[in-house]
Amino acid sequence: MLPYEVMASTAAARTTRKHFRTGMVLEKRYRLLRPLGEGGMGTVWVAEQLALSREVAIKSLHDVAGVNRERLRDEALALAAIHHPSVVQVFDYGETVGGLPFVVMELVRGPSLARMLATSGPLSATDAVALMLPLLEGLDVAHGAGIVHRDLKPDNVVMAATPGGSVPKLLDFGIAKRDRFERPALTDEGSIVGTPSYMAPEQVRGEAVDGRTDVWGAATLLYEAVAGAPPFEASTPYRTMERIVRSPPTYPLRAAGLDGALWVILTNALRKDPADRVGSAAELRALLAAWRTGALQSPTNADSVQGAPRAADPSTPGESGWFDSLIRLKLDR
Repeated sequence: MLPYEVMASTAAARTTRKHFRTGMVLEKRYRLLRPLGEGGMGTVWVAEQLALSREVAIKSLHDVAGVNRERLRDEALALAAIHHPSVVQVFDYGETVGGLPFVVMELVRGPSLARMLATSGPLSATDAVALMLPLLEGLDVAHGAGIVHRDLKPDNVVMAATPGGSVPKLLDFGIAKRDRFERPALTDEGSIVGTPSYMAPEQVRGEAVDGRTDVWGAATLLYEAVAGAPPFEASTPYRTMERIVRSPPTYPLRAAGLDGALWVILTNALRKDPADRVGSAAELRALLAAWRTGALQSPTNADSVQGAPRAADPSTPGESGWFDSLIRLKLDR
C-alpha cells in the first residue's frame, strides 16, 4: 500500500491535553475556555483574548516534535500572508512556558461543509458553484503569496455564520506548500502528503505541486458537493489513489442541475496532467462564474444524452475542442 499521512494516536491527544487544559492562561494573554474540536494532528480550543475581551481559536498539536512543530509555525506564517474573507485569519503565534507551540486564529462559527453535506445531502449545481466562487478567490490570493493548500476537502471548509449570511471559509493550511517559507525537509519531492480521496495525481506520485494541484482539489470539492461523494473514492486508500492516477471521473447521474457545460469544466479541471488542466484558480473561477450567469451554453444535454458527458476523458488532452476554445475567451469577470 502506498504511504499516506497517518492520524495521531489517542494517547498522543491525551498527552497534549495534559499541557493544554481549560482555564490555562497562555503568555498572560489567552485563557483557554473549552475544546472546540480535535483532529488527527491537534486540538482547537475556544479561548479569550484577555486584552480585547474577545473569543479566538487556538490550535495546539498532539505531537510537538520534529516536522509537526515546524509545520504549525509555517502554517501560521502562511495564513498571515493571506488576506481574504474566505481564508481563516491568523492573529498570533506563541509558545507555552514549557515550549509547546500554539497558533491564535479567528474563531469561525458554523458547520463544516462535510457536516452540511452529511446532514442535508448534495447541493444543486447552482448552489455548489456559488459556494466555490469565493473559495477560488481565496485560493488565488494564496497562490499569489506562493502558498498551495494541498488538502482541499469538505472538512476544511466551514460555513461561517455572519450578519450578511453564510460565508465559506478555508481552514487548515497545516500541510500547505509555501514557496516563501518552506523548509526542504518538510516536503521532500517523492513523499506523499494529503488525504487520499482528495489528492491530485501529482501528489499521489510524489511529484512537485503548484496552484494547479489546488485546481484539482477545488474540482474535487465541487464534484462532491453535487454528487455526495468524491469522484475517485474506492474501498481502500490504495485503490482510491490508483483510480486518481488512472481512471476518468464518472458522471453523477443524480446530481441536480449538472449540465454538459459544467461537466466539461469539471472534467478539464480534473485532467491527470497538470499541464492539460485548467491553469489557475482564477481561470476556474472565471469559467464557473460564466456558467452561473448563463454565458456558457451546454454543448450536450446531460439529461437526455447520458453517455455524452462521460465521453470526455480528462486524461486525454485536446479531446474537447469546445472547452479548448472556451478557455481562450476573454471573460470580463
